[in-house]
Amino acid sequence: MKGVAVHQLLTGQARLPGFGGEWEMKRLGDVARFFKGKGLPKSALVLGGAQPCIHYGELFTQYGERIMRTLSQTDWVDGCVFSEEGDVLMPTSDVTPRGLAKASCILSGGVVVGGDILIIRLDKSIDGTFLSYIIRYQEEQVLSLVTGSTVYHLYASDMKNFKFYAPPTIEEQKAIVEVLSDVDDELAALEARRDKACQLKQGMMQELLTGRIRLTNQGA
Repeated sequence: MKGVAVHQLLTGQARLPGFGGEWEMKRLGDVARFFKGKGLPKSALVLGGAQPCIHYGELFTQYGERIMRTLSQTDWVDGCVFSEEGDVLMPTSDVTPRGLAKASCILSGGVVVGGDILIIRLDKSIDGTFLSYIIRYQEEQVLSLVTGSTVYHLYASDMKNFKFYAPPTIEEQKAIVEVLSDVDDELAALEARRDKACQLKQGMMQELLTGRIRLTNQGA
């Protein structure tokens, strides 16, 4: 379900009501500036630290297309790099190339951004979360920009050449994001219900197959 919605909405095959005009080809280097995170080893993550932060490893496992709330804190601030609202973050090194086709838009500024993170700071024509969806959707194009053999890398100089189509207005981009976010929320709710049902089934099987619960014979 999500795959169909993503394909139709991120290619312009399906347009939301009230929007028109031709989608435009964009080169990322023409609509963004690029920065690098700095430092922040795992040892610098402190529970209850003074500053919210993002470690590059969290981009692989903890965050989706947008970061509404950060999970880690640190007291390390010397020489660090801070996010701005709407920045798009990507990991820049991994042992598998597909791990680098991840992008997350951070919705708050003032967050410490650790090393091995590429910061994409867009101009006013492109919504950050929309770009995150686009990058994840166009995984194969990202993979074509990755270099390396044992450890793979993604550089700003390569992502500058990333190309994508975008609606002519940022309002349509935001509307697309909201639809896709609603789909994500619905899927998360369904997955939670499925997990709960699986746990219930497993518990009942344990009780029934060990004789802890006995069924009554209605015909007796």
